[in-house]
Amino acid sequence: MQPNGSPKRRRSVRYITGGQVIFHTGSADSCGDLVNLGQYGMLVRTNVCVPVGTQFRIGVSVDGYPTPVQGESKVVGMNSDLLAMKFLGETAELARLLQWFDRENVPWTGLDSPDSGSGARTATPGLGDLASAEGKATDPELDAVLPFLDAMG
Repeated sequence: MQPNGSPKRRRSVRYITGGQVIFHTGSADSCGDLVNLGQYGMLVRTNVCVPVGTQFRIGVSVDGYPTPVQGESKVVGMNSDLLAMKFLGETAELARLLQWFDRENVPWTGLDSPDSGSGARTATPGLGDLASAEGKATDPELDAVLPFLDAMG
């Protein structure tokens, strides 16, 4: 359990990166800006309002990475201009992207767990560790984002 009483859901690190996310929400494609991405999901900044529970196909183009990642996703949280999305299944390209993040030393936040598949990040929080020693965010915008990060794993 977390200090605020919510269940602890982080299962992998989240890489702080930029890029474009395209998702199909009905008759038209919508897009957003990638805030962070991990093995189980991502956080996207967008002006599109999508209800929690909505599932759709996504395409993620990460800055500096040559191949888009395609897959299925589900909205697990939303707040103002942020959507927390959980990946529905893994793809080979997502696995390659996560390995690329490690090789390129992309900043990250969160802690690894034994089932996340990457032993390189288990001991020390990364440059992107955004919480204070008491487990509370140090920035008001982060206070709004952290529950979404927890929800996506």
